[in-house]
Amino acid sequence: MKEASADENIISVGNFVSRLFATCTNPAENKPSLSLPELLRYGHFRGWLEDQDERNPAAPLNRQTAARIVHLFLLIECGVQDLPDITPATTLKDLYTCRVCVNHIAQVYCRGIMGANEDSFFNHLGLMTERETNAVIANCEAVKQSI
Repeated sequence: MKEASADENIISVGNFVSRLFATCTNPAENKPSLSLPELLRYGHFRGWLEDQDERNPAAPLNRQTAARIVHLFLLIECGVQDLPDITPATTLKDLYTCRVCVNHIAQVYCRGIMGANEDSFFNHLGLMTERETNAVIANCEAVKQSI
């Protein structure tokens, strides 16, 4: 049996939140260094994390959860306003699989932060790998730099 490469390792919610916060916050703001429980509590208090994120940081991160966290993090922590036109996201065949997630997914898709597979599916419950996480965080930084 072939071993998975490091790029294919599945990322946990806590790992993703730590990395997103570390790379996408402005060092000039002099925010204090936070432990993971403190960071999760902070994100929950600010509104870019939910109860389940704070309570279960070891859970594997799926794509719809990543989209929600990224969208709300950019909106609340970085001041990146929502795009007014999310029409391009309607090409995603599974956009409305989770109606609560529609705007989160549409915003990250239209900004080029997260993409679809070759069949135009977002794949909501697909698990985030190390490689995909690295790309998402780099794309978040690019979006933040562009504002």
